[in-house]
Amino acid sequence: MEARHIFVKGAEGQGVFYRLEDFLVYYSITSIAAKEMGLTVLAFCPMFNHIHFLLESASLTSCRQFIQKIAIIFVKEYNDEYGRKGSLFQKPFGSSRKSGVKIILGCIAYIFNNPVAGKLCKRAMDYRWNLAAYYNNNHPFSKRIWRKECRAPMRRALSIVDSSYSCGRYLTYGRLREILKDLNPEELHQITDYIISKYNFLSYSSLEALYGSYGNMRLAIDANAGSEYEIDDEYGDHSCYRKMLLIVQELGYKGRDLNFELLSQEERTRLANLISKRINAPMKSINKFLHRKTGGG
Repeated sequence: MEARHIFVKGAEGQGVFYRLEDFLVYYSITSIAAKEMGLTVLAFCPMFNHIHFLLESASLTSCRQFIQKIAIIFVKEYNDEYGRKGSLFQKPFGSSRKSGVKIILGCIAYIFNNPVAGKLCKRAMDYRWNLAAYYNNNHPFSKRIWRKECRAPMRRALSIVDSSYSCGRYLTYGRLREILKDLNPEELHQITDYIISKYNFLSYSSLEALYGSYGNMRLAIDANAGSEYEIDDEYGDHSCYRKMLLIVQELGYKGRDLNFELLSQEERTRLANLISKRINAPMKSINKFLHRKTGGG
C-alpha cells in the first residue's frame, strides 16, 4: 500500500486562516476538487499557517494538480475578499511518499495530532478541522438540527448550503455572508458542523479498513502522535495565534480588516510590540501573524 503526504505552507510561514470563513472556503474548495479528481483522502488537517493531506495511491502529478487546483481558486477568492495581491502559499509544496501500512498509520496519527502538538486541544478528536470527529456524527461540536424548529435565518442558511452542494459549487466568501447572516452563536456552530458534514471528503471506509474499526483508530491516534522527518514542518505553540487574534479583534481588526498587509510596516511594528507586551509569544510567531517581514520596522 502506498500514500503520499502533502504539506502546504503559507508563504514565508505567514498566517492564512484567521476567520471561520477562511476555513470554510478552503475546505469546500478542497471537497469539490477531491471528488472531481476521484482522490481518496486518508487524513487532512488545516492549521493557522499550513495544511496537511494524506492521499492514498496518488501520484506526484495528481497531487500537484490537486494542490494547484485548490490554490488557484482559493487564492483568488482570498485576495478578492481581503483586497490583497500575489501568492499566498509557499512553493513548491512539501511531498513525501509513504509505503507500507505501518508507515502510513504513523503518518495518519501525525496529521490528526497536529493540533495536539500545536497546543490547540488535548485530543485529536477535539479539533474540528481534521474531520476526525465526524465519523457517523454530523454534529460533534453542536446541537442536532431540527429543521422544523429552526428560525428563519437558519432555514435560509441550510437551503443555501444544500443548493450549493447539490450543484457541485464551493462556498465563496459572498455566499458565506448570506449563510451566516443573522445567525446566533449556537446556530453558527450548527451551520459549521452542517457544512463540514455536507462537504466531508475524508475516506472513513479506508481508515476503517486500515485500523479494523473506527474505535481502533481513535485509540491508536490518541496513543501515538506520530512523526515526520521528510517534511520541513514546525509545530510551535499555535494557541498563541488564537490569543493574538483576540487582541487585534479588541483593537477593531475584524472581518476583512484582518489583512495586515494593508497596514504600513510602522503600524505592523506597533501592533507587534503591543502583542509582545500582552502575551509571551516569540517575535517570529508575531511576525507570521502580522505578515511582517523579519526585521521590518
